[in-house]
Amino acid sequence: MARVPGNLPGSESVSSFVGRRAAVAEVRALLGAARLVTLLGPGGMGKTRLAVHVAESVRRSFPDGVWLVELADLRDPDMVGHAVVDALGVVDQSMTSSEDVLTDHLRGKKLLLVLDNCEHVLDACAQLAATILRAAPHVRILATSREALHAPGEHVWAVPPLSVPEQGLADLPARKLLEFEAVELFAQRAAAAVPGFELTPENREGVARLCARVDGMPLAIELAAVRLQALGVTEILDLLENHFQALPTVVRGAPERHQTLRAAVDWSYTLCSPAEQAVWARVSVFSGGFDLDAAVAVCADADLSAPVVIDALTALVGKSVVIREPRSSPAARYRMLETIRQFGREVLHVSGAEPATRTRHRDHYARQAAQAWREWSGPAQLTWSAKLRRDQNNLRSALQHAFDHDQPAGARMATDLGYLWVCGASREGRRWLDRALEVLTKETPERSRALWVSGWVRQIQGDSGASAAALNECLRSARRLGDDEAASRAEQFLGIHLLLGNRLAPAETLLSSAMSHYRDGASWDSVSLIGLAALGWLQLVCGRAEEAERTCQECRRLSAELGERWAASWALWVLGLIGWSRREPRPTVEVLRECIGIKRDLGDWFGIPCAVEVLVWVLAEDGEHERAARLLGANRQLWLPVGQPMFGFAPYLEAHEKCASQLRAALGDARFEQSHAQGQHLAADEAVSCALGTPEAPPERGKSPLTRRERQVADLVAEGLTNREIAETLVVSQRTAESHVENILNKLGYHSRTQIAAWARERPTGSP
Repeated sequence: MARVPGNLPGSESVSSFVGRRAAVAEVRALLGAARLVTLLGPGGMGKTRLAVHVAESVRRSFPDGVWLVELADLRDPDMVGHAVVDALGVVDQSMTSSEDVLTDHLRGKKLLLVLDNCEHVLDACAQLAATILRAAPHVRILATSREALHAPGEHVWAVPPLSVPEQGLADLPARKLLEFEAVELFAQRAAAAVPGFELTPENREGVARLCARVDGMPLAIELAAVRLQALGVTEILDLLENHFQALPTVVRGAPERHQTLRAAVDWSYTLCSPAEQAVWARVSVFSGGFDLDAAVAVCADADLSAPVVIDALTALVGKSVVIREPRSSPAARYRMLETIRQFGREVLHVSGAEPATRTRHRDHYARQAAQAWREWSGPAQLTWSAKLRRDQNNLRSALQHAFDHDQPAGARMATDLGYLWVCGASREGRRWLDRALEVLTKETPERSRALWVSGWVRQIQGDSGASAAALNECLRSARRLGDDEAASRAEQFLGIHLLLGNRLAPAETLLSSAMSHYRDGASWDSVSLIGLAALGWLQLVCGRAEEAERTCQECRRLSAELGERWAASWALWVLGLIGWSRREPRPTVEVLRECIGIKRDLGDWFGIPCAVEVLVWVLAEDGEHERAARLLGANRQLWLPVGQPMFGFAPYLEAHEKCASQLRAALGDARFEQSHAQGQHLAADEAVSCALGTPEAPPERGKSPLTRRERQVADLVAEGLTNREIAETLVVSQRTAESHVENILNKLGYHSRTQIAAWARERPTGSP
């Protein structure tokens, strides 16, 4: 069975989908006729779950995938395009607008985009949808929102509540009551909360009345069902009805079902202890997920101690107010449904505690950014790389709050996140660093640091003119201030700028000067070690291969002493170039694969195509023509978001063209085009796997049909991880995680993740 790409959560990663058969059929039919369909309804109506279920049911109709874009955490309309780019797994380091990047990527593709929770950024979603649909005629969009987008060609479909028994039907037999969607949902969630729960003659009337009382709204039903851990059905119904009567105008003027849901959430809130209520409100400031350390840092104060916060958070998980995202590591993460989070934000605002809570949130992530900057050059590099990517939504929120309320703090934080920006988020980083430079107007060491980091980010983007301007200003200012470190950083990156322009003599002068400063002060870190690798590269370009090799080995030794890997990967890249120039294919392939593996682990999607490019040249020289042609095609796609291959360095552009011509001559036009096209259709992670020479090998006779990686994935499925969590754990994309899960299903002949979990639990980890 062919794999369909995408990033939808697995069918077992969210609670089961109940009923909605008629709704699914109607939305599918509408999506077949219209290119933009918006599912409309209040929070808690189940729009997201319906959209994901419909998308899953039609995914075979979209050979280029079904992609979920979660927008609930966004408040800045300018970030909508970034969110879609991220969800599609498109690496974007260029200066091109996100809309142009998207349209270039989507043009000619047949896929479905699911834009979830558009109401916060309605106009931006409408504009982006219109742009995409104009540029990509085979793309369809399924959106969820509390308001219509009012985009051209939009078809709106109001999501109805779950069906409920009419008055007088509560005495139906249990099997008949379960035909009503609301009752079926309550029974399922009740059984999950209290194992063994089932409809009985004693409770079925209460269940039916309860479902009718909340108008069949899924979220309200789930909040009520979890209360069975402490209360009976009749008690829940009585408390709920009394609460509704006490709140006759919950949201004055709002539609009835908005009031119903608000009352249900408010009722759940009133049943929480004061500490639980406070933590509910305070954790609402998080954008996306958060871990326990963050929860304590943001929620604890003089009135709420850390142990109380932990106990309250645990209780909120038990009440389904906060959702725990299971992970393989001990550091659990948590999240909230958007409707519940919005309620918490309203409570926080009314309580007057919002400013202090948001300040603690900002300060926590500012401390995290500063710590990441200090510790990046050591053994925690991989940990920080993953953590910064995982917390990117919270970092954005903290940056925005800082720039709104404490601009110097915002400028420091934007600079402290420099490693995040250069390792895959340069477009966003440039935006924040530009704001930092607008704040840091005086000639100070803080401005000098922001200037060289900004120059580095712009260099990564290929904006050589803007990069050189920032670095030259930094160099002049740092020399006036006597700031030797900033001056050395500026010299280093200006040297790289000149090297890329093939101005080798002045480049060597600047790089050598910077290295002398680092050696004199023994101030080696990731930045200075990258400069050392760059000096090795320059020596190679100047024809001094032995000297270049010594410099790169020095870089590797110093990196190993620090526990640093990123700069070491650049030294390996230069060593790969040296091996290519010496025509030593076997050891060179291993060096380049080590380089690519490190860059993959760190998410360095700027460095990966550089290393893959050289690997193609080596494979072509070694006679592996088809593999080289396939990787050449794959790398063409990897270069697109970065810009011109090999930094636009003329000698290597010539090597690129020469290699392509040699491969075409060796294979013939037809075989070359076929292999090249196969490579172009590989996803980024698949291209990296191909470069690493780790295709999925067939199992030995009598062994498990799964490869080693698939067995890892099966074990993670058994632990309850979603595709997203598996991707985070294994440091791969969601698309790759889904591919593994689907391969496992196909190989084992299964149709659900539950079956995979049962299979994995029957076999100890590592067994066949």
